[in-house]
Amino acid sequence: MKQYLLLAALTVSLGACQETDSNEDATPVAIEAQFSQDFTLSYRQQAILPTVIQPELTIELVDLQYSICPKNARCFGANFAFPILAVTDAQGQTQQLKMPVNHTTGLRYGSFVDTTSVRANGRRYLLQYTEWSVKSDCDQPEKKDLSVALRITKQTVN
Repeated sequence: MKQYLLLAALTVSLGACQETDSNEDATPVAIEAQFSQDFTLSYRQQAILPTVIQPELTIELVDLQYSICPKNARCFGANFAFPILAVTDAQGQTQQLKMPVNHTTGLRYGSFVDTTSVRANGRRYLLQYTEWSVKSDCDQPEKKDLSVALRITKQTVN
């Protein structure tokens, strides 16, 4: 009898920790961001650096892989958010990048979750994934309820 109760409890707890996938039609307004400063993107939102008039880079949060344990549920895995970014340079060449690149759990260690280098416009840029967040009123968030904070720094040319 105890085995059946344990199996039922395990099934309920695993079912509570499921990944949601929703295709929202609304695209958030693009933002203007500066190099070496944090900016936050929502699902399908773009950041144009440094200005809309003369964009050097455009970063778009094209997709999110995530798992969030609902409130008052016991989940076996940690909450995480893995953003998939499209980085477009001034010439229109786009590269897709999934973070964290090192395939960690997506937990924040120190001042950032992950960092990587991107080559565009004939130079290197340092891209830092600093944190992710969920709207506070969401018990079972969808992609539109998550946001990621990023920072892009121009690498100095030696």
